[in-house]
Amino acid sequence: MSAVPGSIYGMAYFSPEFCEKRCPICTRARKGSKVAGALQKVEMALTIGGCPWGRSRERRYGVRPNEALPVKDAEKP
Repeated sequence: MSAVPGSIYGMAYFSPEFCEKRCPICTRARKGSKVAGALQKVEMALTIGGCPWGRSRERRYGVRPNEALPVKDAEKP
């Protein structure tokens, strides 16, 4: 992967996609890990709403870092 100026792992700094797809705490907490969920609750309390990536995710998708994305009507079985 080539280094992109102003990015982490090819994504822009504070990208909501990092929280959604790569954050080791948030992704595991949304999958139901009790340890990750507890760590995320502490983080959200200390940072008043989550880390910068989580707040960016909330601005883009309208859901907090500890909540799953809403399912679109077309994706429902």
